[in-house]
Amino acid sequence: MNEEKLKFVVTLSATFWERRPQFSIWLDDHVVTQSEISADPHNVVFERAVEPGAHSLKIRLENKTNHDTQIKDRVIVNDMLLNIDDITIDDISLGNLLWSAEYLLDQPQEYNGKTINHLDNCVNLGWNGTYTLKFSSPFYIWLLEQL
Repeated sequence: MNEEKLKFVVTLSATFWERRPQFSIWLDDHVVTQSEISADPHNVVFERAVEPGAHSLKIRLENKTNHDTQIKDRVIVNDMLLNIDDITIDDISLGNLLWSAEYLLDQPQEYNGKTINHLDNCVNLGWNGTYTLKFSSPFYIWLLEQL
């Protein structure tokens, strides 16, 4: 068992007008933190040992309601968003790899006349749901394969 110890820094920011976004971060279905955006940017730093193989880092927006979005004349004038600004693993920013994740909504939503339950290439969470970034260990080999 060649565990690899990885250091994660998840940088979040928020758009809100009344209530702050509440979020949780998970690594392989184990909660790392549950919190509320308290600063902009908001950094969550943690270290974990991971086994060789597939892993997932999940970031959830958890407290948005219909009241958190104000619409006037069919235009959103106030909203709540949880923004994933950066993820670094072992001091390496994932950069454009942030966009390779899937965003699975807790409940299907109507958007532009379509019903959606997930979005690809999305780092601005506007509905309650889970952003999932899949990676593998050894991390550096996975990273090289993504380039």
